[in-house]
Amino acid sequence: MTIAVRLSESNFRHFLTFNILKRLKLYKSPVIFASIMSVSAFISFLMHHVEGAVMLGSVLLLVGLGVPVVYFVNFFASLKKQVKLQDLNPPRLVYTIQFSEESDFIEISNDKEQVRYQWKDVYHAYYEKDAIYLFITKDRAFLLPLSLLENCEEVWSIIEKKLGSERYTRKK
Repeated sequence: MTIAVRLSESNFRHFLTFNILKRLKLYKSPVIFASIMSVSAFISFLMHHVEGAVMLGSVLLLVGLGVPVVYFVNFFASLKKQVKLQDLNPPRLVYTIQFSEESDFIEISNDKEQVRYQWKDVYHAYYEKDAIYLFITKDRAFLLPLSLLENCEEVWSIIEKKLGSERYTRKK
């Protein structure tokens, strides 16, 4: 099976969002921070009869909600910048992936290089609503947009067989 992967800005944006927010769960820290600060502000507001408590609660609430807002605004601005740097408008051929049920290797090639990875070394695969993300290592992934696949179920079936149930995740 040979798949010529033409990525668009949308494909790359979806992947970055998936990787950072869903797979790595980097949203947790700002949400926990906001929760702690908001609860502290609420406690301060409950103690409104104490001098300065309302002011302290206001500051805690402002900081508690403001810092995560700044975090997410910076995240999405950075995301937009990363997508633009990839020069994917119009969509372009980024790499070609070859694999089969009979082979123990995945072959990936682009204009500059050709590499082979053994299936046993693949870190994890994710089947999402618009693409299959094949992580060769913890930090390096190849995207297979479902719109490019003639038979995405056949592709996923091969990946499942090669990886075993502990190294793939399919969104329900």
